[in-house]
Amino acid sequence: MWSRVETARRERPSRVGSKANGYEDHFQEQYPRVVAMLILFHGFAPQIAEDAAAEAMTRLLPRWEKVRTPKAWVRMVALRVARQIAQEQHHALPDWELADGKAADDLAAVELALTVGSAIQALPPRQQEAIRLALVDMTPAEIADVLGCTAEQARGNLAHARRTLQKALGTEEEA
Repeated sequence: MWSRVETARRERPSRVGSKANGYEDHFQEQYPRVVAMLILFHGFAPQIAEDAAAEAMTRLLPRWEKVRTPKAWVRMVALRVARQIAQEQHHALPDWELADGKAADDLAAVELALTVGSAIQALPPRQQEAIRLALVDMTPAEIADVLGCTAEQARGNLAHARRTLQKALGTEEEA
């Protein structure tokens, strides 16, 4: 079975000196650019992008002498075809569960880590340092040694950091 790219190349005119001869140059120059556009700017999978670009080039051939802006025409048709192919593939997904429970748990853990990391970055610098040191199991006395402060100041920074994180993460206990 021939792929769409092979079909488009097979259907290209080989007549030298004909009006359609510009199609050959257009195909050679624009096909890889259209594929790249679909992948990089629109996020399509490479196979979808290649198929859509080839289909658009194939549709251009019979219209070659009528289309005034073939570059724009091919890009628009390729984008429409790529969307259609992606939609057809999306509807063809299997009915069974695609991810196992462990993957879902891992994803939840990553999401939590990102949320906590963002909340920690919003803390004042001294509280950030204190909470990060506490997260690697350092005691307030050890944190104080690292930060060059008293143990009471380290405890105070940790307490403020924990309260701020509880508010930011919505884990405050109701009084």
